[in-house]
Amino acid sequence: MNIIVCIKQVPDVDDIKWTKENNLDRTNMLSKINPYDEYALDVAINIKSKFKNVKITVISMGPNQAKEVLNYALAKGADRAILLSDKAFAGSDTLATSKILACAIQKYCSDFNLILTGQLAVDGDTQQVPLSLAQLLKIPEITNVNEFYNADKDMAIVSQKIGLTTNVFEIKTPCIIAVKENCAENYIPKIDDYIRAQNIQIEEYNLDNIDLAKDEVGIIGSPTMVYKAFRPEINKNTKEIKENIAKTILDFILKVDKK
Repeated sequence: MNIIVCIKQVPDVDDIKWTKENNLDRTNMLSKINPYDEYALDVAINIKSKFKNVKITVISMGPNQAKEVLNYALAKGADRAILLSDKAFAGSDTLATSKILACAIQKYCSDFNLILTGQLAVDGDTQQVPLSLAQLLKIPEITNVNEFYNADKDMAIVSQKIGLTTNVFEIKTPCIIAVKENCAENYIPKIDDYIRAQNIQIEEYNLDNIDLAKDEVGIIGSPTMVYKAFRPEINKNTKEIKENIAKTILDFILKVDKK
């Protein structure tokens, strides 16, 4: 069984910088693995612990420093790592990113049974890449998955929770599943894991290695753009209530409602 996990390096929220095009400037930025992608990776590792002959490939698009999260994924238990890196990829929106990932997957790891992704990335929260990737690869997908009951090379059984509604699905592979938190126990790599990971070479591919033209990627190949980016201002105007708490709150709500 071959599992692909798409992972992304995201910036530390205290170290965010912007380019003139209102895209994140990832150069020399303090970064970490996207938490939701780590949830997906933990699901893959859990599957691998239960079945024989399971191979995990992690794939990421980003600058050279994205190797840090790939090495971390290898230490956690992945068997193979692919980095898609090219200056031409900079500024890619969700559609262009999905095209790059899809082309690389079709060319370098097309024998997959299951693709796992995080439900969202904390630096964007568009939740569009898993859906776009499924469309481009022409395979079924399920999002908002909060529990894995079973997964093998033929079928996966999962539950999806949206609001107060929980749905249970059987889905044939190959497929894409986007997960939320707490789907599997988090594995923390040990020193021996990092030593083992050092012996696995990260495969690197650029625009010349995938079947896309330059005008299909990056800012040029992105049909959407960030119009404005800013840090939200948080203004706290608090009032301490010591007496008649319920009545004071109710009076305030009724006053606001009349406005």
